[in-house]
Amino acid sequence: MNSSGKSVDVIIGSPRDSFWETVQVILRGYYPYKLLQFQTVDKLLDYNESEFTPVLALIDGQDGSAATNEWVQSTKMNFPNCKLIVLHSAATSLDFGAVKKNGADEIMHISFDREFISDMVLQLAPIDMEGDHIPITALMPVDLRDIEVSLDINFDIYIHLPANHRSLLMYKAGAQVGLRQIEKFQNSHRQMYIKKTQMKAFFEYARTVMSLRNIPFPVSMTEKFHRSKKAIYEIMAVFLNGSNTDFQEGKKIYESCKNILGDLELTKELQGPALFDEAFRYTGNARTPYHDCICLSAYASFFAQALGWKSDVCEGAAIAGLLHNIGTSTLPISLTEKNSEKMTAEERAEYYQYPERSINLVKAKKVPLAPEIARAISEHRENPKGTGFPNKLTSTDISDLGRLLAFAYCFHELTSLKDERQALTPEMALEQLENDAVSGQGKVDLIIATSLSKKWKSSKIAA
Repeated sequence: MNSSGKSVDVIIGSPRDSFWETVQVILRGYYPYKLLQFQTVDKLLDYNESEFTPVLALIDGQDGSAATNEWVQSTKMNFPNCKLIVLHSAATSLDFGAVKKNGADEIMHISFDREFISDMVLQLAPIDMEGDHIPITALMPVDLRDIEVSLDINFDIYIHLPANHRSLLMYKAGAQVGLRQIEKFQNSHRQMYIKKTQMKAFFEYARTVMSLRNIPFPVSMTEKFHRSKKAIYEIMAVFLNGSNTDFQEGKKIYESCKNILGDLELTKELQGPALFDEAFRYTGNARTPYHDCICLSAYASFFAQALGWKSDVCEGAAIAGLLHNIGTSTLPISLTEKNSEKMTAEERAEYYQYPERSINLVKAKKVPLAPEIARAISEHRENPKGTGFPNKLTSTDISDLGRLLAFAYCFHELTSLKDERQALTPEMALEQLENDAVSGQGKVDLIIATSLSKKWKSSKIAA
């Protein structure tokens, strides 16, 4: 790991200025990286500065397999020890197998995989960053249940202040986290973070904690959460791979989804306060496609259980949550980075198609989803007033599962971090959604909003 304060050379290979600008956004704040753009393969091959020793290359894969393979081969020829990530989009089909065979270490979607791009960059070209301006993408939230107050930590702990983009160091390695501090964070539903480069150290610490607690399988919830995001990345790689598929691959995707639910215990049966406590653990996360998948899956499953729905329906709700947004991977990169309120009419019309595109991807990869799950995915941005998308359905036309998923989506919007906006507490979000539904101005189903609010209030009394 680079911890000497020296810069680390990184190749950016693309003829597009837009690709260069996107990479700069992804790696904003990663100050040890020194980015150098090559707009042609010839310029890359001719470059022979003796002090230029790149450890990583980010290659544009948006021109198809042939052009991408040329970039990959040329990079490896000139810089054989350089790790290489290909970033692609839905603009052109890419044969993942051929590109990897030619030397790519990873192939990632430039917008949908964005959160995991930073993980992979730090894994392939580790650097250490200090100070209070560490980007949130270089940090990883930890589950407070994995912290033991009587045990020295072997990693640093941070808090993130979204309004001013600062990450403050709370505890240095060697300290012990106080019980009062943990309770404060639990009660306010705020997140503690560690550096992604200290992930291994944290997992070792957490396994020790689990062992001290005599837990049979000492895998922390934080590690399970990270492992689930890696599984989503692998699922998305199958969806986005331009090579042919078969029914077996579709079954593998479905089984991978069920494995994620099991790993995160999203379908375990809970009652009363424990049910809402478990759901609320997922609030306060930054908005990323991966976090959206997991959080919506958790909310849909736990809220369905709170409503007294059958276990198979709860599982279906969780799977719908996992796959609800995969259609955004087919959108132009410019749309995925743009607030919908600032889109042109044409851009908004295309953006509104992503729920149905999610279903199209599921069908193309032959994933054996039940019809009601597929329907819910297509309906998760509809609302009772008929102003939602993609089909402007009114309340009577939206399925029960679709209404639940739409509620979970709105709840997630209110309780997650985005840009400079501070997240609402889950209690405030439930109250706001209920009030909006009662007034007729809301985007969620009245019965679901009032029922869940009532269940939550009853659980507080029971506690």
